[in-house]
Amino acid sequence: MPLHYVDPTQEYGRWYRALERFGRSRAGGFVARHFFWHIDPWLYRATGGRYPAIMGGICAAPLISTGAKSGRPREHQLAYFHDGPDAIVVASYLGAPRNPQWYYNLKAHPACRFGDEDFVAVEVTDPDDYERRYALAEHVCVNYGDYRVKAQALGRQIPVFRLKPAPGG
Repeated sequence: MPLHYVDPTQEYGRWYRALERFGRSRAGGFVARHFFWHIDPWLYRATGGRYPAIMGGICAAPLISTGAKSGRPREHQLAYFHDGPDAIVVASYLGAPRNPQWYYNLKAHPACRFGDEDFVAVEVTDPDDYERRYALAEHVCVNYGDYRVKAQALGRQIPVFRLKPAPGG
C-alpha cells in the first residue's frame, strides 16, 4: 500500500482540530502513550494504509528501521507529512529530554521502510531548512509547537528527518 500523500499546507477542518485538542489534553496524551501506539500499526495494515486518515486525524505510518545496537528490525508508528517526494518525520518524543529510540536507529542505519515504501533517512541540519520544515510540522499538528517549547526548556533541539525515496525503490 503506497504512503498516503500529506500536504502540509492544506487547511484542516473542525474535526481534525478537535482531535488535535484532545491529543493535547492530559487524557489524550495518556491514551496515545498507553493505547494507540500498540494498535496503530495493526489498524494501519488492516485498513490498507488509510488509518488514521479515515478517522480525520493526523496521518501516521509504521517506520521499520534497523536497531542501532541490536541490528534487528524495529517498528514505530510515526506521524508524517510530505515536502515534495520526501516524507518528513519529527523526533519530538513529546518534548522529552532525550530523543526517541528510532532516532538513533536512523542515524546508525539510514535505510528504512515507511508504510510499505523504502526510504533513506537524512537528518535536516541546515538551520533555514530546519525552521521551514518545523513550521510545516507545526501547521500539520500544533502539538509540535508544544513539544518544541518543552524540549528547548530542557536544552534539546527536536530532530527532523527527510525520508528520501530509496534509489530503485
